[in-house]
Amino acid sequence: MAHQTVGVYSETAPGERRVAVVPAAVRSILDLGLVVVVETGAGCAAWFPDADYARAGATPVPRAEVFDTADILIGVRPPNVAATHRFRAGQALICLLRPLCVPDLVRRWAEQGLTIIAADLMPPTPGHAGPMDFLGAQERVAGYQAALTAADVFGRGLSGPARGGAVRPARVLVIGRGPAGYEAAVTVRRLGAEVHVCEARRRSCADITAGVRDSDIVIATAEIPGRRPPVLVSARDLRTMRPGSVVLDTTTDGFGRVVELAEPGAARVVDPGVTVVGDDNLASRTPTGASNAYATGIAVLLTHLVHDGRLSIDLADPVQAELVVAHHRDILNDAVWRRILDGISLAGLP
Repeated sequence: MAHQTVGVYSETAPGERRVAVVPAAVRSILDLGLVVVVETGAGCAAWFPDADYARAGATPVPRAEVFDTADILIGVRPPNVAATHRFRAGQALICLLRPLCVPDLVRRWAEQGLTIIAADLMPPTPGHAGPMDFLGAQERVAGYQAALTAADVFGRGLSGPARGGAVRPARVLVIGRGPAGYEAAVTVRRLGAEVHVCEARRRSCADITAGVRDSDIVIATAEIPGRRPPVLVSARDLRTMRPGSVVLDTTTDGFGRVVELAEPGAARVVDPGVTVVGDDNLASRTPTGASNAYATGIAVLLTHLVHDGRLSIDLADPVQAELVVAHHRDILNDAVWRRILDGISLAGLP
């Protein structure tokens, strides 16, 4: 029986520098009896040249060959393919899909016979950052980078004076107690700031409003996987801040935002002189570390999916039951299927 091929494609989203598989993970994938091809240049932005993949046993090939020959396509984000592109029936895709945000895409690809595996649906292990905590690993990197970015935009030291004086430490509000919020809070505290962390829930809006008013920096990390995040920091809240304050929203990606005036990929100054930054791609600012973490999870996930060198979907496996969104042209995730049905109903289609 011929062994199957894993194909790693390049990320094409603006500013995206991560790669789904790094050279150090190739050997683990080969040991499963798979062949590995990598799109030429896929790892260069994360400082993994093609020569490193070749030495590890993978074959760099053009993009078209990756999509034509791969049985299992692997990426960080969903592949950027033309609407006319047709996947081969039986091909599989593994990526951070956010399926509830792209139900029409899921439906189209499922109808073509693509097996869709959303790595971001893996639930975190309570109290433990396991290798397949895909979102948590990326959020930790993003939280660290969010702290550094906010401090850089703030333009002043976060700590108070070393020996007395009237300068106080910067006051930082972190919205969200997930991995990104935790890492952001730890990092700014190490930089000398006073830190307050609050829940990212509508019922805590009064606390958030008060916290925003008293803060020099606000870092909002309140993304809800697969759902539109709630607006928790309003334009009115921003007007209560001091000139020179900074607000960073890590959730702005076209599907929603936590800070009302945040714009994806942009920094703007609003009254009374508050810099509002929208950036949902912070993990890509640390592409080597983020890619290594993601690739480690991919290598472990493939041990659950591959037997004797071939993909083997078994929904009795709890891991697969969580992650497999579509298989054999069936939508298996109930929440995604309901979202598809809602879209059909709104369009008035049969």
